[in-house]
Amino acid sequence: MEHPIAIVVALGEERRALQPALTSPLHWWSEGFHAVSGRSAGHAVVLIQAGIGREPARRALLAAAHWLEFCAAWSLGFAGGLTDQINPGELVCPSILLLDDGLTGRSFPAAPAHAEVRAALSAAGIPCRDGAVLTVDTPVRTPEAKREAHRRTGAVAVDMEAAGVAEAARELRIPWLAIKAIVDGVDDPLPEFMAGCTGPRGDIRWRGVLASLLASGKRRRTLIRLGRASRQASRGLRRCLGVVVGAGVTLTPRDGSSRI
Repeated sequence: MEHPIAIVVALGEERRALQPALTSPLHWWSEGFHAVSGRSAGHAVVLIQAGIGREPARRALLAAAHWLEFCAAWSLGFAGGLTDQINPGELVCPSILLLDDGLTGRSFPAAPAHAEVRAALSAAGIPCRDGAVLTVDTPVRTPEAKREAHRRTGAVAVDMEAAGVAEAARELRIPWLAIKAIVDGVDDPLPEFMAGCTGPRGDIRWRGVLASLLASGKRRRTLIRLGRASRQASRGLRRCLGVVVGAGVTLTPRDGSSRI
């Protein structure tokens, strides 16, 4: 029996960006998440919109695993850059995930097939950076905070979900993979008003977006900048999905011998 790949995203925008890469999509809902089953590059895939944060990502993957037996779990989606060397639109396939929850400081190192993933993307003409991704519980909003996070941890990018996917994958004894597309660079602030534009389940709050558009020219410019960057990031994620699935490097048994 073929076991699908679970692809966990946070936002509706990320899900909609990846849906066109799936054939025969079937939407379904469970408590706390929205999923789309389909096929990519000939393999079964379940795209899970879990909402924002590490714990929702972990819970959604574990809940979906009660219904389906996954062969691998991937965290795909947007991230912020933490160094001058990484720019909006670039992809990061981390060699290690760092969990910065203020308590444990756990890390999740990638297995050897991480190199195969990056090689497959490179062969397809898709640049993808290495390095650590830092998963946090609250957004890193200012350039000063981003630079401090890099100095403290060495991470090149920051997100809020990847370590939750890795945690659940470890519980399920399946391989994990993370690919993140940079939306905001290290010097691009994420103002507080952005929190009102997205709900906890990752869907756009149109009332909040409209209020921000009408509030000031500065807010409009911020939304336009981030919208342009997110569309570029979405294209990068969609392009890499079929390449990595087609490479087949994560499709390994559930007996502990997986290479990721």
